[in-house]
Formats: sequence, C-alpha cells, structure tokens
Amino acid sequence: MIFAGGIGSRMTSASLPKQFLEIHGKPLIVHTIMHFQDHPEIDRIAVSILPEWRDRFAQLVSRHGLTKVNWIVEGGPTGQESRHKALRAIANDATDDAVVLLHDGVRPLINAELISDNIRTVRERGAAITCTKVNETVISSEGETIEEVLPRDFLYLAQAPQSLRLDAAMEIYDRALAEGENDSIDTASLLRRYGHTLYRVNGPRSNIKITTAEDYYLCRTFFDLLERDQIGR
Repeated sequence: MIFAGGIGSRMTSASLPKQFLEIHGKPLIVHTIMHFQDHPEIDRIAVSILPEWRDRFAQLVSRHGLTKVNWIVEGGPTGQESRHKALRAIANDATDDAVVLLHDGVRPLINAELISDNIRTVRERGAAITCTKVNETVISSEGETIEEVLPRDFLYLAQAPQSLRLDAAMEIYDRALAEGENDSIDTASLLRRYGHTLYRVNGPRSNIKITTAEDYYLCRTFFDLLERDQIGR
C-alpha cells in the first residue's frame, strides 16, 4: 500500500505535490512504485492519492505500465484516514493473512532486498518496521537549552515499509477509529499502542523520505550516481 496523499507543505514547489516532482523524467511516485512493480513477491498495489490528482496519477499508471496497481483510492483528510481507506479497499479483495507493506510514495530509494526482508519478517515473526541506526548524537530540548543528551547505542529511526498481515492492519486501524483517533503518525505507533510486538528490519540510510527541498536534491544526486554506476545499493 503506497501512501501518496500528502501536499508537500514543506517543499518549495507551489504547483505540484511533492510525489509528482520529477527525477530523470519520472515522478517520484512512479520511481517508488516501480520497485514494487518489479518485485516478484508483490502481487498487487494499492495507492492512496489526493482526490484532485487521481486522474493525473491514473494516466501515469497507464503511461509507465504499472500493471500491478489494482486500487487507486482517494485519500482522506489525514494520513491515518488515507491509509485506512486503502486498507479497506484491499480487505474487500484479499485474504486476512495477506502480507501488506505500507510505504511512502516519496521514498523512491527503497530496494528489492528491503522489500524481501519485510515480507520474510512478517511471515516468520510478525509486524516488521524498517529502521536505520542513528549515527549522530541525539539531544532533548524544549527551549534554547539542552535538557538531555541521549545515548545513541540503542536508537533507531523508523522508516518504511511498515509491514504486517492484513487482519492485524484492519484490527488496529478499525480500533483507532472506534476510539476517536484519526491522526496517528504511522502504522508502527498504532501497533505499539495496541500491544503488538514489532520486529526491526534494518534498512539503508539512503531510504529517505522526500519532505524538504534539501531531501529532493539529495535524492536526485543519489539517482545521478546510481545511473553512472558510481555507487552500489
């Protein structure tokens, strides 16, 4: 399930949501989906998209041969509601034990190994959360002073995919809605809130989410280097 419902308020582009910004002639959302399109263990793809951009996205699906895109779902007012609507669409057409990977449409630097690791972890252990190790000092500060310097030995950043079986996904999202929660930050936070054990899947630091203009330029540089075969994945 690809979440592409954001408007990119922290980007400098005034005309396009960030998922439609292009690198090497393709929008970020297309780069992201192609990793799942090309992966042999991915059967179908659901995309949650801004309602006003649905037609444009459908054209991209056709133009780029994204044949595994089975559901295009209009997103809701919050990320949680958008993910929930897409999960409902999947649940209408898939078995409860289906493995679902929830990924950001603006994380185009995912790779096949990470997708496989998520699927394997869900099948063998349970809910899988992609993480990357923190390699800088983390501090706690509410004002201009630093209250605490946190030991980083056990600190990780949660990324995506965040993966689980479909029945578990529906359980936590339905429960959150019933309890009046409609704006949780991600699937991992809901899983943790409702007592599920989360298993870490180590991901590359390059698996960044394109949130700011700086992220976009960094991502474009990474694509340039990949194209020139100057770095490996």
